[in-house]
Amino acid sequence: MLERWRPYALWPARVWGTIVAVLMLLPQDSFPESKLLSYDKLAHLGVFFIFSILVLSGYQLQGKLESKETNYKKLSLTICLVFGAILEILQQLIPGRMADIYDLLANFLGALFGVIVFMIFIKNKLAFEKLIL
Repeated sequence: MLERWRPYALWPARVWGTIVAVLMLLPQDSFPESKLLSYDKLAHLGVFFIFSILVLSGYQLQGKLESKETNYKKLSLTICLVFGAILEILQQLIPGRMADIYDLLANFLGALFGVIVFMIFIKNKLAFEKLIL
């Protein structure tokens, strides 16, 4: 049953990435004033935390996380870092927006935290499954 869904395993990450790109590339005045949006770095951290978990979940559903040829944890971090860097560079072209190295750092730290949490969860899940079985 899971086999037929493997080609679509990365679609949640792709959809999330598209939503993030659209929101990050909107002009700044498109957003209403809000106390929640004033925590910009936390928002970046959270968005890329979710993005890295979605990417790793897709690789896990495809059965690629145990691959000896490719380190998918590093690949996930690289994807998030490059994606975040491209978005920061593109923000220079948007009126009212500007690139910020601290946003990029928050993106990377969110992705790193997501990878760490994902791997702890997977390790504990596998240990729990071995204990029960």
